Amino acid sequence: MFKDYVEKTRGPSIKYDLERIRVCLNYLGNPQKKYKSVLITGTNGKGSVTFYLSNSACKFTDYKTGRYISPHLVYWNERFVVNEKQVDSESLEKFSYEVLKRIEDCESQTNIGKLSTFEVNTVIAFCLFERERVDVAFLEIGMGGRLDATNVVDSEDVLCSVITSVSFDHMNHLGDSIEEIAYEKAGIIKENNDVVTAASGIALEIIKQEAKKVNSKLICLSSTNKLYPEKNIETALAAWGVISKKIKIKDLTLDKKEFLKSLQFPGRFHFLKEHNLLLDGAHNPAGAYELRKMLDKYYSNKKIIYIFGMLNKDFQSFINNLIPKNSFVICVEPKSERATGAKCLSNYLLECDCKTFICKDLKEAIDKAQTFEHDLIVITGSLYLVGEALEFVSKKQIKELVVK
Repeated sequence: MFKDYVEKTRGPSIKYDLERIRVCLNYLGNPQKKYKSVLITGTNGKGSVTFYLSNSACKFTDYKTGRYISPHLVYWNERFVVNEKQVDSESLEKFSYEVLKRIEDCESQTNIGKLSTFEVNTVIAFCLFERERVDVAFLEIGMGGRLDATNVVDSEDVLCSVITSVSFDHMNHLGDSIEEIAYEKAGIIKENNDVVTAASGIALEIIKQEAKKVNSKLICLSSTNKLYPEKNIETALAAWGVISKKIKIKDLTLDKKEFLKSLQFPGRFHFLKEHNLLLDGAHNPAGAYELRKMLDKYYSNKKIIYIFGMLNKDFQSFINNLIPKNSFVICVEPKSERATGAKCLSNYLLECDCKTFICKDLKEAIDKAQTFEHDLIVITGSLYLVGEALEFVSKKQIKELVVK
């Protein structure tokens, strides 16, 4: 498969620099300039807001839309969406190899070195949206913003920038303080343009400073005492208000908020009723805190069993923010070289007075969870783990779950 080939030949390394991709895109005729774009970043919520905005454009305009996200949950082509349909796997593979050949030609002729895996994927997205003649593309920033590969789009081609929230994550690349992380994310703010943010505190102050520097109009949203889905919907609606002034609207009479509430972004507080599973891709302390609020609202006084796995992140703070004492927690390792050891997770949970079990994989963990009395099984800690769960369900590899 193309995905596996690129990962093998390009490696997992992150190249936090825009020079290579700028040169490559210029060599390819700057496909990112053939349509308008919306850039969305944030520590949490950026995937949901990207999803909401692209669905809004598809619903409320006659424009052809593109959506580029990362990571995927189950299938690689989830990253590449046109008019809210994933691009067919076979045609995407063929097209991707064609683009890769042109990338390799550029690399050999310009001596820029090898693009990273994410840079290659991003170039494919830009070229794909050009081929499909989309009118507007919604681009989820991979990490940070200022030096993320998606941030090569120029101001005149951007309808709006969005910064959902700012908290601690990817500190080895973005910085050890909220100020540093906010500065990196504010890098997607474009000169003489518009930016919407739900950030607060010192992060908001940094974003205000950066917006002022480039004469960008800033819309700030108050997210106090709101649950994550509400915050994300309000952020998307505010951004849509900016975007809708710049593009033709099909029908203004439809209730956009109710439409967004009706949507389910896979893997984000995603309840699979037929299996009694709740999947949530929370993977940092702030995400864990928000998930706890959601569980308290909708599943208070319910007996919950957690299936938990994380990458190499701050698992102690995550556990402290999410998992109450005396909880049943089954620890597993996501399918990633960066997975935190299940034993390590289990040892800390024992210190937190939780009852823990270690399973070799997610299938065994789900089977184990079924043997205990429960009202709900929550799978969280990593989007990789949530993706595995969705794959199991789609392939009917798990037993029928019964509420005890």
